[in-house]
Amino acid sequence: MSGCRCRGESWVRAMKTVLIVTAGHVDHGKTALIQSLTGVNTDRLEEEQRRGMTIDLGFAPLDLDDDIRADLIDVPGHAHYVKNMLAGAGAADLVLMVVAADEGVMPQTREHLAILSLLGVQRGVVALTKCDLADPETRMLAQADAVEAFAGSFLERAPMIFVSSVTGEGLDDLRALLARKAREVEFRRADRPFFMPLDRVFTVKGFGTVVTGTVLDGHAAPGDLLTLQPSGEAVRARSMQSFGKAVEYVSAGQRAAINLPGIPAKQIERGFVLTASAYCRAGMLLDVRLYTLPSQPRVITHNTRLHLSVGTACVVCRVSLPGGGTIRPGESAYARMRLETPVAARFGDRFVVRFYSPVETVGGGVVLDSAPRFGKLSAAGLARLQIRENGSLADCIADEASRALLTEQDLHALFWEQSENQWQAARNELFAAKRILKLGSYMLSQTLYGSRLHALILAVEEWHTAHPLDEGIPLPMLRERFPEALIDAAIRSGALTRQGNTAALPGFSPYKTPLYMELSARLTDIYEAAGCTPPEDTAALESAGIPTAVRARLLDLLCKRGALVRAAPALCFSQSAYMAARAIARAAGPAGITLAGLRDALGISRKYAQALLEHFDAAGLTVRDGDTHIPKGDI
Repeated sequence: MSGCRCRGESWVRAMKTVLIVTAGHVDHGKTALIQSLTGVNTDRLEEEQRRGMTIDLGFAPLDLDDDIRADLIDVPGHAHYVKNMLAGAGAADLVLMVVAADEGVMPQTREHLAILSLLGVQRGVVALTKCDLADPETRMLAQADAVEAFAGSFLERAPMIFVSSVTGEGLDDLRALLARKAREVEFRRADRPFFMPLDRVFTVKGFGTVVTGTVLDGHAAPGDLLTLQPSGEAVRARSMQSFGKAVEYVSAGQRAAINLPGIPAKQIERGFVLTASAYCRAGMLLDVRLYTLPSQPRVITHNTRLHLSVGTACVVCRVSLPGGGTIRPGESAYARMRLETPVAARFGDRFVVRFYSPVETVGGGVVLDSAPRFGKLSAAGLARLQIRENGSLADCIADEASRALLTEQDLHALFWEQSENQWQAARNELFAAKRILKLGSYMLSQTLYGSRLHALILAVEEWHTAHPLDEGIPLPMLRERFPEALIDAAIRSGALTRQGNTAALPGFSPYKTPLYMELSARLTDIYEAAGCTPPEDTAALESAGIPTAVRARLLDLLCKRGALVRAAPALCFSQSAYMAARAIARAAGPAGITLAGLRDALGISRKYAQALLEHFDAAGLTVRDGDTHIPKGDI
């Protein structure tokens, strides 16, 4: 039901529109009653007119008052066309239940009542039609029959009225009743994302493809970019009509015809959805609360094949019950519906299921998750469904924020069918109660933050264990596994420290590790023993038995700490030998020292003397003047 007019970003109340769906047994006068009320024959198909029986959905407008209008949806009453009835019944704000006064309640009356109850319809009016064919006693019997049949249902206290499409009896009173009940209906959410299940698609010469449906939520205007699901194709609305009249926009609760040029009609079918949400996705799985009707004897077992009707779609599915359970008549359970054809459904959408063969209505329920993760419905998944079924929007958001590390955009996408105001209110409530926190672009619960922080610290610990000579784990590698915002938060809080481009545990140092202490002692002993004639790196490392994987890192650590001094690419000196050579160069004074002089003073070969003097020059300890190396200051 709509009642909002768009003016930029503001909304004001306009004419209220409610969706009234007829229901009742075949040949009880639903179509004739609508024609008497509106002047419109909703049997548009040639076959319907030839057979005098409604086969598919029909539509007609009815002005109930100056400020209230009904969009009537006429549904077929024959058992063979329940599938078509379901395509129209899901949009109902109000039901006009039709019972022929000369026949009383019949099988399809009861099935339609059960279906409407499963779809969550809460209001209705009962019209006892064809009263011109019933004498007073028959009228009373039909009324008593209806009272008994509707006991315990949403129609138990519904007003009943005798009407005749032939004589006009009761029609004015029926209009008044419908207007009164329509005023009780709450406005639909025009501030939610536009969502319109399609019930017809056809081609108009000169215009192209036209789709029709009932706008369940949101609003749209010509020029808007929309998306078709399940195909995912982007389309732009060219023009719009409601009951043959061009309109500037369509809003929640209205019947709408939308021109979609550029896409062939054959690529669209009943069951498709037109939506403005970029997050709406068709899927092959639905997690639901599934109810069975107490009035039918059939049992639903694990892997039962069913027809599932949601929106205007009807698809075949198999029921997956946790633990391979069973749902008996009048019972309910959480279930996963594995669809054979993708469907675009929403959290909170109602559905009906019918047995695959013979096709009989067995139950229905409510969609709790329209995009569940693949796999079995686990214990954690069941707990999640319980929160979705019984919790507030804030509870549902908090639950999702505790299960996986999601950005705020990701979380919002999970609840895309909610309005921006609803989302912001729930979000603010969660932040105020400190149930969730913001971490960069992420929204997560305190519990998830703690667990992810623990996982981060554990990853760094594991790196230290596997690479004890490294200062820490490289940050680029850590960012591949954890969000940068989490790493930064851990460093800010002191849970981790940053060492250059690495992250480490507080207090960690490779110099404190047993491996470093053992290997460094072995290697430095070799260099100390060699004095000013050390072996080249490879020979020294092999002599000390240093594992190949840590050789370069160990030498780097020893040089950084000053235990060794690298004088050439493959040659290191112990600190004591190096300082002895520096002392000799310093002692030469302003006269400087030559390569031969250092060689002879230390009793070493030319190779070692040259390496030392070149290192002194490069380090700024000496300045070369020809063959002489002159000390620079106090070297």
